[in-house]
Amino acid sequence: MTGTPEHGRSDTDIRLANVSLRERLLAFAFAASDLLVEIDLDQRVTFAAGAFQSRLGRPGDAYLGQPLSRLVAAEDHAALETALAHLSERGRLAPIWVRLADPPRTPFALAGLAARSGERFCLTFGQLPAPPPALSAVLRDRDAFLRIAEPRLREQSCGGAAAHLALVEVDGLAEATAMIGHGAREELLDGIGTAIGHAAEGGTAAEFGGGRWGLIHSGGLDTVALERAIEQLARDRTPASAALHVTATDIPLEIGDGDAAQAVRALRLMVSRFAAGGRSVLAKALGDQGTVGFRRFIETLVGEAAEIEATIARRRFQLVFQPVVRLEDRKVAYFEALLRPLPGADGTRPDPQAFTTLAEATGLAQTLDAAVLATALEALTACASVRIAVNISALSLSDRGFAQRCLDLLDSASVAPGRLLIEITETADIEDADAAAALIDALHQRGYAVCLDDFGAGASGIRHLRRFRVDYVKIDGHFVRGAAQGGRDRALLGQIVQLCRASGAQVIAAQVETEAEAAMLSELGATHGQGHLFGRPGHLPGLKG
Repeated sequence: MTGTPEHGRSDTDIRLANVSLRERLLAFAFAASDLLVEIDLDQRVTFAAGAFQSRLGRPGDAYLGQPLSRLVAAEDHAALETALAHLSERGRLAPIWVRLADPPRTPFALAGLAARSGERFCLTFGQLPAPPPALSAVLRDRDAFLRIAEPRLREQSCGGAAAHLALVEVDGLAEATAMIGHGAREELLDGIGTAIGHAAEGGTAAEFGGGRWGLIHSGGLDTVALERAIEQLARDRTPASAALHVTATDIPLEIGDGDAAQAVRALRLMVSRFAAGGRSVLAKALGDQGTVGFRRFIETLVGEAAEIEATIARRRFQLVFQPVVRLEDRKVAYFEALLRPLPGADGTRPDPQAFTTLAEATGLAQTLDAAVLATALEALTACASVRIAVNISALSLSDRGFAQRCLDLLDSASVAPGRLLIEITETADIEDADAAAALIDALHQRGYAVCLDDFGAGASGIRHLRRFRVDYVKIDGHFVRGAAQGGRDRALLGQIVQLCRASGAQVIAAQVETEAEAAMLSELGATHGQGHLFGRPGHLPGLKG
C-alpha cells in the first residue's frame, strides 16, 4: 500500500472513493438519462458516457474534443445555441427538448448544470416517452422546410446522418378537389402530407401548394409504395372521374468533395423551383435520379451566371419598401428595401428569393448587393425625409473586395449616415469573421447602424451576436408564428429576446401579422416590429416612380 495515510486512509483508498463517488453520480444521472456529457467553455466535449454506441453508432470517446452540436440534430442547433448561452449565464439549464443527430431524429430532454469553477458544464440527455406534437406536424411553407433541410445537408457534409430530398407531385389534384367540399379537401391534403411525412425514417414533410410536397429524410424511402399510398388516399376521397397522377422522386443530397455552402444554396433554389413549377422544371438539370442528379443541378447553375449578371448590370430589378415600426408608439423607424426582379421576356416575374439564391450560387452575391446599395442610396437622395435599411449577404460581408467597394459607395454618396442602416442577412455562413468584423467596425466609425437579420434562422446567430457589435437584431419570423401558439417556441423566443437585449441591441420581430402577436412581443421585450400588421411592401413615401 503506497501513499501517506490521511485520517486513516491511503491515497489508493481516496482514489477508489473518488471513483466510487463518480460512479454514484453517473448512476443518478443515468437513472433518467441515456447520455451524460461534460463540455468546456468552447462547447467541446470533455467527457462522454452512456448509450452512445446504440444511439449514435459510435462510442462516447469518439466525441471527445468535438463540438457538442455533433450530438444534436442540425435543425435544433439554433435552440441548442440559445440554451447553452443561458446555461453559461445562469449556471443551470432547465430541461428542454431537442432531437438527437441519429437517423430517426429521436427527441430527447436536455438539461444542464455548471461546475463550481464555471469552466465546465454537465449535460444529460434523457429520451422522451413520446415525440412532442410539433415533430409530427406537416410544415405549411417553403421557408420552414428549408430551415430543416439546409442544416441536414450541412450535417451530412460533416459526416453526419444521410440526407435525401424527396419531391412529390400530384397532377390533377386541383381539378379533383374542386369537385369536393372544403372540409373534404383539407382532410385529403392533410392525409397526403401525413403519408409523406411517415414514409421514411426521420422524415419532415412540407406542403408547397399546387399539389406539391417536399420530404427531407435519412434514406430508405420506397417511392413506389408512397405513390400507391397517395393514389389510394385520392381514390377514397375524390370522384371516380378524377384523373390523378402521382410522381415521387427521391434525390440523395450527396456532394462528395464539393462546396457544402454552394450545395446549400443549390438546395434552396431546387426547392424554390419545384414549388413554383413542379418536377418538369428540374428534369433536364437532374437527369437520372441519384447522386449525379443533384451534382448536375449544381453544375447547371454556372450556365445561368451570364444571364443573371446581365440582369444585375442593367438593373432589371426594383426596390419596394416595408416599414419597421417602434412597438411602443407604432411610429415608423425606417423602411427596409426589398428586391423585386422585373418580369423577363416571357412576362413572368422571377421569385425574389430564388433570384437572390441564384446570384449567390453563381458567385454574384457581391455584385447584386453593390447594385442594390447603389439603388437605395439613389432613393435616399431623392427622398430626404426617410430612413432606409439595405440588406447585405453574409457572403458579401466576408469578402474584403466587396468591403472596399461598399465603403467607396457610401463615402461618395451625399447621404447622412444616420439615414442608412445595413442589415446583414444570414443566407450563408460568414466565412471570414475577421473581414466581417472589420467592415462592421468601418461602418460604425462612419456613423452607420448595423442590424443582424434572420436571427434564429441558422445555428450561428448567437456566435455572430457575440462576435460582432450590432445595433439591432431582427428575429426570424418563424419564431413569431411559433411563439403565438405558446409552449416551447414562446419560451425560446423570450430567451432570444433577453440575449439580444443583454448585448445592447434593440430587437426587431419580423412577420408580425396580428395585434395579439404585437402585444406578446412587447411583453417579451421586443422594441420594433415588421410585418403586414404595420404595412406591406410598397412605394417609398415621397418617392416618385
